[in-house]
Amino acid sequence: MTANGSRTDDEIQRAVVDRVREVQVAGGDPISEELVEDVDLEDGVVTFTVVVDRLDRLMVERVTDQLRGAGLATAGVDHVRVEAADPGVGDGGLTITGVDTLIAVASAKGGVGKTTITVALAKALTEAGLNVGVFDANVYAPDVPDRLDAEGPVHQTPSGRPKPVDADGIEVLSLELIADDGPVAWRGAMVHEVVSDLLGDAVWDDRDVLLVDLPPGIGDAVYTIVQQARIDGALLVTTPTDASVRATERTGALFTANDVETIGVVPNMVGEDGPYDATATGLQDAITEDAVAEVESVPFDPALREPLERSFTDLDTDGAAAIAALGETVKQFWEANSDPEPPADAVDVRGLPPSAGHQQAITEFDRDPDGTVSVLTRGEPRELAAIVRENFERDGRDLSVSMTDLGRNGWLVELEADEPEAMSESAA
Repeated sequence: MTANGSRTDDEIQRAVVDRVREVQVAGGDPISEELVEDVDLEDGVVTFTVVVDRLDRLMVERVTDQLRGAGLATAGVDHVRVEAADPGVGDGGLTITGVDTLIAVASAKGGVGKTTITVALAKALTEAGLNVGVFDANVYAPDVPDRLDAEGPVHQTPSGRPKPVDADGIEVLSLELIADDGPVAWRGAMVHEVVSDLLGDAVWDDRDVLLVDLPPGIGDAVYTIVQQARIDGALLVTTPTDASVRATERTGALFTANDVETIGVVPNMVGEDGPYDATATGLQDAITEDAVAEVESVPFDPALREPLERSFTDLDTDGAAAIAALGETVKQFWEANSDPEPPADAVDVRGLPPSAGHQQAITEFDRDPDGTVSVLTRGEPRELAAIVRENFERDGRDLSVSMTDLGRNGWLVELEADEPEAMSESAA
């Protein structure tokens, strides 16, 4: 029950939806036109999740104002919030949402076992308690889905964003799950576009780590991700051959040039039972001097190609033990580099146009004029603070502001209302 007497939250929520259906937009109403992805009600606060990227800025402002009016006109609603279905931004880069730490698995040399390492590592990290995703960036030969038994179709949100499929707790997204019409002769611009669309638009569900299995070489897909996505770290996979070491060294130089930290070099398929009867001694030094950790070599183990059939807690083979150790190295890197988590009660204006975000921050003080409001934004935090402060100064009041960089999560702007000047003077 709510403070609205006998009406339940479900009844109030249905009443809000009915009100919204009375709002007129081009083609119908916000519900029928799928401009509103969700309507949530909690403690008298109704939150509308709006598909902002289908509207221009003026239309966003108009629709948010109408939704706010429809919500407040409903008995039992005390406050209205508007959030964007896509909290990312279109600033020319790849803003990957729902992910804490992005790790690339790479080598310019083909055949070194990057995909085997990626999928086995994903399973090991999952067993270690992390929420893991895998993005298959190899548009020419995508085979991550086969290794993880991931099956399509890839569903979309109402705004057209792809939702990764679930494979035993691991979220997977690959062109293989979408393009089922056979091989495609991808060209440079096409590769850039498909990688940008898939990786940049994907709706990842609160992943601690997203592993990106890069294709061999340093072509368009690799450059798109390295230069436009914020990669937190890279694993360089190699075999103990001169050609592989030289190729992987070039990949390491690419990451270093783009300020991407190398977590470690992974020597793969080494040892007496593998195709490369050699040790991994000196490989890391030969490839890069900048690696954070020294990674033990991974022996040849055909069972690693079927990671869902293996356990990386019951270490029954040397291969499983090596992957478990690699997982511990990556987990330690994640713990040391993960972005700060925003407070649960922060108002999320990420993805809203600046004016709509500023207005939402201002209206938050309607609930508690003398309180504190925490706002999550991807826009310029100083501009948001200045707009809210200007609104306060009209009433002879001031605002205390603190700003915290949350990395991939955006900015946390904490706004605390100060006493009105007249009250402060009389108290003195």
